[in-house]
Amino acid sequence: MARPITPAQRAAQITFVLKGHLKNVQISYIRAAALLAKVRDEKLYRALEHDSMESYAAERLGLQRTSLYRYLQLYDWLRRSHREWLAPHPKGFIPELSDAYALMWIERQLEHPHVEPQTRVELEALRKKALAGKLTKREIDEFRARGRKRHDTLRALSASLRALRGRAAAFETLPPGVLADLDSALGRLNAASGALARAVRLANAGGIRLAAIGGKSPPG
Repeated sequence: MARPITPAQRAAQITFVLKGHLKNVQISYIRAAALLAKVRDEKLYRALEHDSMESYAAERLGLQRTSLYRYLQLYDWLRRSHREWLAPHPKGFIPELSDAYALMWIERQLEHPHVEPQTRVELEALRKKALAGKLTKREIDEFRARGRKRHDTLRALSASLRALRGRAAAFETLPPGVLADLDSALGRLNAASGALARAVRLANAGGIRLAAIGGKSPPG
């Protein structure tokens, strides 16, 4: 007579099956995004007598405009930055859909040439955690708070520099090149401030839902 399995063995079996199902869910959103992109790129919606991708998605799939374009943006990002996840049988970790949107946003911010060095370091750390499925809402909130503080500091510094530039322009004997140097410094400050302003909007970006402490945050 077969020996009954222990609760620990039963739990291990269920956990193994769960991992497979969850991986299939993550692969499914990628495949859905890829098929939507195929319909878009080959204009296959016209074969079903739709004049636009939006009409096709809404009437045939019950997929509204916002969700449609999130899937398409996701596919374009995957094709450019994570082609390995588009493989027929992708290996390794794949983030869930909502966390993939967060990762996509982070990587797009890192592409900006004027991201402040400290902000770039923090974004890289967030990216590493997102790729491991360990990015939490608390970490994003703390990142935004630091970004707001640096943004406010840069804005104050920029205002002071603009005032200094105005006073300097009144001097007739100002050494050559001083105003140009001040203008250049102001330009760099404004660029850095703008990059920080984009960064602190992370948690407000559409479609993002991050892992909460002890679980998941409710859908936004």
